[in-house]
Amino acid sequence: MGKPSVTVTTAKAIINSEYTLIKSHSKYKLPAHLVKLDASTSEGRITVAKLFYRRFMRLMPFVSNVKMVRDTYRDYLRYKFIRENYELKRYLVFNPTELGSKNNAELISSTECGDKPLPVQEMQRTLEFVLKSCSYLPETKDQKWDIARDNTYCRQILKNLLTMQYEKYRSDRHRGVGHDELDVKFSHLRTTFDPLTKLNKGDKKKIPLFKVFSDFDTTLVYLNESLGTRL
Repeated sequence: MGKPSVTVTTAKAIINSEYTLIKSHSKYKLPAHLVKLDASTSEGRITVAKLFYRRFMRLMPFVSNVKMVRDTYRDYLRYKFIRENYELKRYLVFNPTELGSKNNAELISSTECGDKPLPVQEMQRTLEFVLKSCSYLPETKDQKWDIARDNTYCRQILKNLLTMQYEKYRSDRHRGVGHDELDVKFSHLRTTFDPLTKLNKGDKKKIPLFKVFSDFDTTLVYLNESLGTRL
C-alpha cells in the first residue's frame, strides 16, 4: 500500500505531496496599469524594472525543489537586471567578423545600463515563459496536450539555462575562468573568433571551455530572437 496522501489547504494554496495549486495568480502577473507607465524616462525605467523583478523573484519557489537551482535562478535574475549588457552580448553574436575594429563593441560596452531603453515587450514575454515553465499540466489529450507540451518545453529550456549558468559559476570558482570574463566582457564570445596566435598561454587553455559557453550563449541569443524574449 502506498503512503496516505495529505492535502493542506490554505487561503492562498492547496498543497499535496506532489503539487501546489495557487488560488490567486495576481501577484505573479503584471498589473493592468503597466501600459500607462512611461519606461522611456529614468524614473519610469526603475518603476517598470522593479515590477518585473518582483514577479520573477516571486516565481523562484516554483522553479525547482532543489535549493541549488533556486539559488542559481536568483543569482541569474540579479545579474540580468543589474549587470548584464545584453546589447553587447547580442552584438558579439551577430557581428563576429567585425571584432577587429571593436569600435561598435567598445561603444556598446561603455553604455551604462541606466542609459539603455528598457525592453518591456521582451521582458513580458520572458515572464510568460517562466510562468509556463513553472506551470504543470499532464500531457494527455484530455488536458490540452499542446499547452502541456509547451509548458514542458519551457521548463526544459529553463532547466538547461540554469544548469549552464551554474557551470559558469563553477568555472569561476574551480577552473580559473572569472565571472567577469564570461558574463561581463563575454570573452568566450570574443575568443571564439579571434586567431589563437593572439592569445597568451593561459588563455589558450581556456579555449575548450570558452567554446562550450560560446555555443550555448550563441544559441540562447538566437532563441531570444525567435521568441522575442530576454532569457
